[in-house]
Amino acid sequence: MGSQGIALRLQEFWEAEGCSAIPSYGSLPVGGLTPDVFFGVLGRVAWCACQTVTIIDPSRAPYGVDPLHPVIDQCLQVTQQTSGNQLRDRFIESLQAVGLDLLARDVRFVACEWDQPHLDARTSGWRVLVDRIEVGSISYLHELSGVKLAPMPTRAEYSLGRLSTCVEGEDGDAPAERGRQTAAYALESVDPERIDAFLELHAVECERALALGLYLPAYEHVLASVYLHLLLALHDTRSAGEQFERVSRTAGLARGCASKYLEAQDA
Repeated sequence: MGSQGIALRLQEFWEAEGCSAIPSYGSLPVGGLTPDVFFGVLGRVAWCACQTVTIIDPSRAPYGVDPLHPVIDQCLQVTQQTSGNQLRDRFIESLQAVGLDLLARDVRFVACEWDQPHLDARTSGWRVLVDRIEVGSISYLHELSGVKLAPMPTRAEYSLGRLSTCVEGEDGDAPAERGRQTAAYALESVDPERIDAFLELHAVECERALALGLYLPAYEHVLASVYLHLLLALHDTRSAGEQFERVSRTAGLARGCASKYLEAQDA
């Protein structure tokens, strides 16, 4: 069973748990949230959905040809706001639903925290390893863009390619040419000054959209900025203070998107 078959099995599992599948998003920089999730969990009604998304992580560029460390990773994300605390149990059950015999496998939950400074988000949880292959994660989103979330959103994320490797017992989908070229660009072609100029343009356009109350297009500029920050992190030699100031500006724009959305909900 390949990645698509696993995604369908997982969607069926979570739909039975009350989380409906929504359209896939496309490309998302690692550390970002899709617009559906970002605004969904900020809403006044508890939100739940599963969504396929393509995660781009240029920090993995040296491993561009390694299917276990992909620059571009197809994932399924399940985000829900419930008062229960059984996410680890559900995750185990979902792995069994795709055909993993967990009694014969080495399954580990490794506690960690995720740094999402560009969205001013505070997240903690576990990385999930099967036979030392990281197949996904479980996380809890405590705060987002200055808003304390209640009930607290939880997320189950699955790396479909790596999970396919575990299910099939062999290498999953081969790295795509897109992944190899993304790695080459991130390592060899990035000009920090040019990327800095792009960041400024995205910030200005984000501010213009927010001034018009258009939080959705404004947030797309935030996500584009998150990706540019990831590229800069591979090459930037500026002081820690300058880097912090630049990231803080993007976080401030994300807070602006959250604020405009909440204002629209209250109107």
